[in-house]
Amino acid sequence: MPGSMIRVLICVVLCWTTSGNGQGAEPWADPSLKIRDGLVVWLDASVQPAAWRARGDRPQLVDKSPIDVWFDGSGKNRDFSTRAESSYPRYSSENDRTSVRFDGTDDFLQRVNGDLQCEDFTAFIVASATSNSGNFRAFLCAGAQGKNDYQSGFNIDQGPFESVQFEVINVEGDGFGGVKDLWDGVPQPLGTFHLIEASASEKTVQVIVDGVPPGSTRERETKPLSLDVLTLGARQLVTGRSFQGCLHGDIAEVLLYDRALSLDETSAVREYLLTKYEKTIEISTVDQMVAKQQLHTVEDPPPVQVFVPGFTARQLPVELSNINNLQYREDGKLYALAYDGTIYLLSDHSGDGLEDTVEVFWKSEGQLRGPIGMDLTPPNYPRGQGVFVTSKGLCSLIVDTDGDDRADEQITVADGWKEIGHGVDGLGVAFDKRDGSVWFGIGTQNFTNGYLINDKGEADYSLTSERGTILRVAPDFQSRQIACTGIRFPVAMRFNAAGDLFCTDQEGATWLPNGNPFDELLHIEMGRHYGFPPAHPRHLPNVIDEPSTFDYGPQHQSTCGFNFNEPVVDDGSIFGPDGWRGDALVTGYSRGKIYRTQLIKTPAGYVAQNQLLACLNMLPADACISPRGGLVIATHSGSPDWGSGPAGAGKLFKVSYSDRERPQPVSVWAASPRQVQVAFDRPLSPEDLAGVSANVHITHGPWVRAGDRFESLRPGYAVVQRQLISDRRDLPIHGVQVTPDRRTIILDTAAHTTADHCGLTLQGLGRPARAKNATVEEIAAGAELP
Repeated sequence: MPGSMIRVLICVVLCWTTSGNGQGAEPWADPSLKIRDGLVVWLDASVQPAAWRARGDRPQLVDKSPIDVWFDGSGKNRDFSTRAESSYPRYSSENDRTSVRFDGTDDFLQRVNGDLQCEDFTAFIVASATSNSGNFRAFLCAGAQGKNDYQSGFNIDQGPFESVQFEVINVEGDGFGGVKDLWDGVPQPLGTFHLIEASASEKTVQVIVDGVPPGSTRERETKPLSLDVLTLGARQLVTGRSFQGCLHGDIAEVLLYDRALSLDETSAVREYLLTKYEKTIEISTVDQMVAKQQLHTVEDPPPVQVFVPGFTARQLPVELSNINNLQYREDGKLYALAYDGTIYLLSDHSGDGLEDTVEVFWKSEGQLRGPIGMDLTPPNYPRGQGVFVTSKGLCSLIVDTDGDDRADEQITVADGWKEIGHGVDGLGVAFDKRDGSVWFGIGTQNFTNGYLINDKGEADYSLTSERGTILRVAPDFQSRQIACTGIRFPVAMRFNAAGDLFCTDQEGATWLPNGNPFDELLHIEMGRHYGFPPAHPRHLPNVIDEPSTFDYGPQHQSTCGFNFNEPVVDDGSIFGPDGWRGDALVTGYSRGKIYRTQLIKTPAGYVAQNQLLACLNMLPADACISPRGGLVIATHSGSPDWGSGPAGAGKLFKVSYSDRERPQPVSVWAASPRQVQVAFDRPLSPEDLAGVSANVHITHGPWVRAGDRFESLRPGYAVVQRQLISDRRDLPIHGVQVTPDRRTIILDTAAHTTADHCGLTLQGLGRPARAKNATVEEIAAGAELP
């Protein structure tokens, strides 16, 4: 959309010791520029259509046209170009604003001048940065062929770090090496224009922003600076790709002189640019539709923030280490499998609905290493009462055979596979009550080398290997078979009420391209391949990658434990409203999420719809249903991805449906390009509707999700940082209506000009504000804008 760019007006002044050849500017150049003495390079997007027409052999230049050459208006014929089509930037002409747009991936333009150098320099660039994901995103650099720009010439960029504001101007080069931010002013919001002037005199390099002196300076040692290669929109480095630090944004004009401009001359060029781009500055400063926002997370969020009305969360009064899995017996006692292999039995002796007593069911003496995955034996199971557990190198049945609630036997269900190097390899387990078989998973052999490419460049991955599979063990535990392949790490698995098996699997594209782009919920069917490693014409040609049932995004949610919302006993309660029966309640470990994923079986397979249920300030590993219809959540301490490990202290929380009369949101959707609707399961009361207009808010963007301001845990991957600084915008709400039956809120909005995710926040619904650190009465829902 027009306001989606970070608009930056950069003015950098370069001076060369070599003088111009006296040739006049091109006839199509802007006559308003009066300071032309010594002009070496002049790139002006606004006159490029005329420049292309003047060549006679060029196509018409229109919006989004690829730019293979940017003609120089100085009269020196120093045109900038690139040979690779993938590196062509695009011409942009929108809202009477012209520029050349760079995609931040591989777009750049270059001019090879030959033997050209300078000592002092001064310059001007009009540019915009759509984002700054770090790694020295550059506007302009110069250097000798075959040498780094900063060691032979100079570079002008946004510094090494990602940012959500325009706040850094790094100018470095031969004789003034090392990263240094030369802008000491107040950081400016993304989406605004600024005038930046940088000059290198005999002893000093200086930057001035918005024409306000004195600016910042750094000392320099005067040396000749090579201008052999001038690069626009990227850095020139000899390690890796020849171009790096690609600009994600637009460049409208570049002026380079071969001498130091006087103060009067600098003021004249500055005035030329400010006058010429006055309208652009105004448009970018006052966005026509929405204001770009930075994600502001809630300070001191509650331990469990539930995003639907009528629920309360309480911590269980027990002290335990990190718990990996939870599941209730029919008699109401709760099994808790600890990361260190100990299995506990919890019970509620006080009768207040919270388990308060802990007993050891099984004390692991090293038999269970890295256990992740637990399921219960059915009532009257002939081998005893207990649990199936998957751990490193072993799938076990741990049972109490004499009824004293103490396990007295460990039975091997399956073992013998070759272990992998890190702490987890066997994961997830599910008992099939229909025939007594046991299903469990074994993680992939090498998540960074999924095809197991050997030194000869050949793939050693085999579909007959048990690594990266789900296995079915016969009821007598005497044999097993591969049920499916293409699994990365199946952290949890469960059969639903229809008898279909599901598992969570984790994102892997960070290490293997196209290898599970997102965390997944999979419907497991015999003989299928689930995409890790993905089909490949050479390394894995004879498989078809099954699609996931649901993908959890943005990347790096780390889906772990889950259970279906079914009662523990036949006449027991489910969690939440009746319409939630059978839904998958899924934990997102690394970003503190609980999801409710609705599943509908169709002749073509399962389809899914997802709702964020809660956000936590610890790492949720599993969640299960209690006999009374509560949701008990096991959380780990520590930071993502792995938490504090087996020795860390965990916490257990129980979420209860305490106010069943509260209207529940059932759907949020964009009814038209200017309207969003929120439907509820029952009429809203006048109290609910009081103040709705003041308490509703919509934010949209490619990585916006419901409730993300409560997200206090995030893994440290670069893609996550890019998500945080990505485009986020408020969608103005012009009016609020309610349907006559009071079951749907209609929000009249500004036009939806992009296909984006949106997060809707509806606070209070007439209820009083809660105290700090308490759960906020807030609905957070997501929708797709058309």
